[in-house]
Amino acid sequence: MRDVNQPLLFETSWEVANKVGGIYTVIKTKVPVTVQEYGDRYHLTGPWNRVSAHVEVEEIEPENPAIKAAIDSITAQGIQVLYGRWLIDGAPRVILFDIG
Repeated sequence: MRDVNQPLLFETSWEVANKVGGIYTVIKTKVPVTVQEYGDRYHLTGPWNRVSAHVEVEEIEPENPAIKAAIDSITAQGIQVLYGRWLIDGAPRVILFDIG
């Protein structure tokens, strides 16, 4: 059963675990406060940069059944997904998509 009092929060950016410009710094700055408020319900999504992801993200298995089901559905369509924790203050969960 879905808990409407504990919503998931998704934030999408080209610069999640992918330093391109200034937005990367903005996201990294706000993450600790957002994680403090939402905990593991906060997810960032963005493109999977294979050059930087191996040092920016610790791959983990999703614990939330809804997140796991969504990732399974996406991968069943042939899209590769990296799920893990971004190795910055707050260690938010990230869902990165191979868009190449």
